[in-house]
Amino acid sequence: MNKVKVVTSGFQKDLNGKREKVSHLAEGQYYFRNKKHYIKYDDSSMDQENVIATTIKTDGESLTIFRRGAVDTEMTFSSDKKTSTMYRTPYGPMELHINTRTLEIRMDEAGASGEIDLFYDLTVNGSPVGEYELHIIISNADK
Repeated sequence: MNKVKVVTSGFQKDLNGKREKVSHLAEGQYYFRNKKHYIKYDDSSMDQENVIATTIKTDGESLTIFRRGAVDTEMTFSSDKKTSTMYRTPYGPMELHINTRTLEIRMDEAGASGEIDLFYDLTVNGSPVGEYELHIIISNADK
């Protein structure tokens, strides 16, 4: 396992067109196993008291984000495909439908680095909630 820096940034655009910028920096771990890239880090961007253990898994074609803690979900993204999952919160579960518009993955297992660009629409419990852009940069923390 390699130590990495994980920078996530992007925009959330609601149905009224209001855009909100989101960003987060974390230290984590990277490993490559069974032809898949794994990036693990703790996400405290939403709430400093309820850290969410986050794992990103990709084979270069699709992307799965696992989040465990105050929320529990497994979101899968694949270019031009729709996926569904449950998003469990302390207030109850929500059904998510994800329409991945664009997914670009550039990973280098030798250097434990890479970039991921993701653009998707999200529907919660049958109601559209907005458009999401996410840019993830993984870089070796030892360099």
